[in-house]
Amino acid sequence: MRFQKKLCVLAIASLFPLASALAQTSADTRKEIDQLKAQLKMLQEKLEALSNATEPAPLVQQVNRLEQKIELQQTASEASGFSGMKINGVIEAAYKYNDADKKHDFSASAGNGVGEFAMLQITKESQDGQGVDWTLRLMPGGDPQVHEASLSIPLNKDNRIIAGLIPDFQGYEMVFANANATLGNQFITHNALYDLAGATVYTGMGMSHTLNGGKVALKWLVGNVDKSADDNTVLFKDPVPAEQETAATFSTASSSASTVALAYRLDYYPDETTYIGVSGLHGSNNRNFNIMALDGGVTRGDWQYNGQLTLGEMQRAAANGGTAQWAGVSAFVSYKIVPRLQLMARADYIKNSNNGGGTYYDNGGTFGNGLGPERDSTGTVIALDADTGYATTGANLTRLSLGTNYQINANTQWKTEYRLDQSTGYNFLMDDGTYSKTKNSLGTSLVLSF
Repeated sequence: MRFQKKLCVLAIASLFPLASALAQTSADTRKEIDQLKAQLKMLQEKLEALSNATEPAPLVQQVNRLEQKIELQQTASEASGFSGMKINGVIEAAYKYNDADKKHDFSASAGNGVGEFAMLQITKESQDGQGVDWTLRLMPGGDPQVHEASLSIPLNKDNRIIAGLIPDFQGYEMVFANANATLGNQFITHNALYDLAGATVYTGMGMSHTLNGGKVALKWLVGNVDKSADDNTVLFKDPVPAEQETAATFSTASSSASTVALAYRLDYYPDETTYIGVSGLHGSNNRNFNIMALDGGVTRGDWQYNGQLTLGEMQRAAANGGTAQWAGVSAFVSYKIVPRLQLMARADYIKNSNNGGGTYYDNGGTFGNGLGPERDSTGTVIALDADTGYATTGANLTRLSLGTNYQINANTQWKTEYRLDQSTGYNFLMDDGTYSKTKNSLGTSLVLSF
């Protein structure tokens, strides 16, 4: 206000020389001076009136009131339990066609990762980052429908206890359809190792560790694995003696003997765009298996590369009653021709020939995925043991997937995919009752994430 007063006085005072220069006589000059003095007095009175008027509240008081409002909102949020809570999810609407069953499928039962898909994730994080965090992830129509229900308890800034229902963490792909370079699945369908050669979910407890300033991460847990598989997997009742090659009767794994497993994963991050991961899963007490995986990824500008190598075995799960053994590799590459449009290619191979075939998922039996005992064009098993009558050679599977991923906006992706599955045997049952070595699939989907 004082600055305004001085400014007005200076402005008016600057008029005096001009008035003097224009005056023609001393009388005229005196008259003009009197008029200017009167105007100056009037302005001074107005300035005094403004100075005496009630001034606005100081800025400090306004800031204090704003801080009080924020504190009240935070207190209310904490009291209601919403502080640190986040809700996000994804919905995928898809179309699928393949030349085996010749179905035009838009429904959630399309299978193999193609079809209407939804995921809702709720996470609760402590305000200071050092408290108990939990995650609840729901997948309507999925198996299981509760995909994750886990908690994380810090012991210190680098070590935490983890427990609950936790998804399998082998390989470079995850179940989610809303993909990016480090989370989810770029294609509509998953690679063959994800579908056929690994576990789905664990229920147990363990720990996670951050090492070397964040460049190394380790997590492990002990618990049950894929409870539904314990109830439904068909195994030979007794191990087949290697010297006899004779098989006992089949049995379904009993829910009273849940499989107990050790799962672990070690990741190394040499820089912000590269990672290498080693993981393992070792189960016993019902289904006895060992699975090891090596995977990694690199993002360089518009290019992205991912790869995975998996080795596994499971006792009493092969077609001849012996140990199922499999080895698989998957490679993924993509290139963004423009920032929104990504071209993608993926190639998978599973070697499944030992003991008549069998993997963690297949157990040496079903048609439709290209595995199991190797068959001829009539669907007859090619190689049978003369003494036992069981298959001795399993079919190997190759997959090739080509597709695009277009980012419509920040929250929406449009995907397309063509996939060719090829088996070394006639292991695909067609809709007309014949058998084929190949299966062609087409799919497109819209993925909305929030």
